[in-house]
This record gives sequence, C-alpha cells and structure tokens, in this order.
Amino acid sequence: MNQRSDARRNRAGILRAAEEVFAADSVNVPLQRVAERAGVGRGTLYRHFPDRYALAAALYEERLERYEELVERERDDPAIVLTLMAAISAEQGRIPGLFRLIWAEGPGRSYLDPLWQRSIALLEEPLRISQRAGVVRPDLTVDDLLTVVGMIFGVVNSPAGQAGQASVDRALDLVLIGLRPRG
Repeated sequence: MNQRSDARRNRAGILRAAEEVFAADSVNVPLQRVAERAGVGRGTLYRHFPDRYALAAALYEERLERYEELVERERDDPAIVLTLMAAISAEQGRIPGLFRLIWAEGPGRSYLDPLWQRSIALLEEPLRISQRAGVVRPDLTVDDLLTVVGMIFGVVNSPAGQAGQASVDRALDLVLIGLRPRG
C-alpha cells in the first residue's frame, strides 16, 4: 500500500472512530480515545486533524456531502426540503454537541466559512422546489430553515434532548407543522 492510500485509510478510520466515540460519549472526550479506536497514534491523528475543531469540521463536511447527495437523489420529491430537514435533525440527535463544537467561537471558526456557504447553498434549491409544489409556506426563507436547525440544536442540547432521537423526532414534528402552508 502506498503512502497516499495509507494516509487516506488512516484519515477515514479516524473519522469513523470519531463518529463512534463522539456518539457514544461526547465530543469532549480526549482525542487519544479517538486515536485508539482508529488504531493510530496521536501523531497520525494530529497530522490529519490538528485540533478537535478540524476533526469536527471534517465530520460536518462529510454530513454536507451526504446531504448534497440526498438532494441530488430526491430532487424530484416535492417535499425535498422536509426530507432534508429531517436528515439534518437526525444527525444532530446522533452526536449531541457536534454542532455546538463546530459553531463555537474560537479557533474552530477558521474551518467554517466554506462549510457555512455550502450549508446555505444546500438549503436554497430544496426550499424552492418545495415552495413551488406548495408543500411549505411561500414566505419561508433559508434563514427560517437555519432557525429550525437552531431550534432542534436547542432541544438536542437541553434536558429535553436526554430522551435521545425520540425528542428530536418530536421537536421536528412540531416544527414541521409551522413550515407547512397555512389554511
């Protein structure tokens, strides 16, 4: 195996390990546990991800790629924006604290600008498709959708979120009612 494929394998292994460790415990666990789960040394982990924020941003970027694939696959679904919002909400419930770490003030901010622009672009077309189909309110904006993501974030990171995915599903169900056209 050449060094490039070995490096790619290590990077992918670190990301999978981070997903598992963060989901089982917390995004605040010592990164040594991530390295151990991935079967790599700390030096390898830090070569790929110089800090916890870089690792969290890489996990978020993977999610963005999955959401972009979802939008591409489901482009003909009139309710695509609702499907996308459900997917985003489910991910927040799976690894509580990930979005808080990603969006925290501080050193992690340098990783976010390109991801933030992609996040906004990701929501634009599904919103237009669902609005044209009359599935969601015509006055909804991308900012409104981001507010919904923030509301779900609030549930996940509050005592109500201790019920796990059930609390996320219930919150999303309540919020989706407000996205539908009135009357």
